[in-house]
Amino acid sequence: MSNTVSIYIVEDIAISRASLETMLLSNAYEVSGSTAKAETAWEELQHSKADLLLLDINLAGEKNGVWLAQKVRKYLNMPIVYLTAYGDQKTLKEVLETKPNGYLMKPYQEPTLLTTITIALTNFLENETNTVNTDSAIITDDSIFIKDRLMKIKLNIKNIEFVKSDGNYLEIRLANKTHIVRSKLSDFKQYLPDHLFFQSHQRYLINISKIDAIGKDYIQVNQQDIPLSTKYKKNIETALRII
Repeated sequence: MSNTVSIYIVEDIAISRASLETMLLSNAYEVSGSTAKAETAWEELQHSKADLLLLDINLAGEKNGVWLAQKVRKYLNMPIVYLTAYGDQKTLKEVLETKPNGYLMKPYQEPTLLTTITIALTNFLENETNTVNTDSAIITDDSIFIKDRLMKIKLNIKNIEFVKSDGNYLEIRLANKTHIVRSKLSDFKQYLPDHLFFQSHQRYLINISKIDAIGKDYIQVNQQDIPLSTKYKKNIETALRII
């Protein structure tokens, strides 16, 4: 997973959708998917790692953009920027109830689109940083509940081998399964016991009870080499009582 911002597009006018994709790709964004229908978008978003949703309000089909936004707000965690050619009071009221992160009236220019996306992402991430996200992790005794897509899954903390940060997402690695949650490593670290989990690298947290071997610049966990920075090596060696 790269740190490039990934955007999902829902727009039922094909030429407008293609234009959006071109603008985003030419400005170093990724397009994680695009569709004309709200129902299709919902199915794909549940398995997508999109960082932001660009959403037309009035879509062809039974469900409109507001319906999709309501689903996203209830089950997922990402900023939403609405695109619309309509600005009537009824539409505006429905839109405001979904707490959008941005709103663009058509036709819009490329600089306006890019600025709106930047502001929406910045404000969203600032709010995420300043708020403990109990939807992503709830700790009780020796277990932690994580929100992985539409389910809250109970994990035994001792079974977590390591946690890897990929931008705004974390990979929580167990012996034979990986869970992905939206969180920052520094925030997630607060939920884990500090006598068991140590940072080995700016992107990794290691369960020291799972360490099989330590090399000069790596740690081996379950036959996988994980980076070990000089900055963190001494703390880990001390915890393992390595002389």
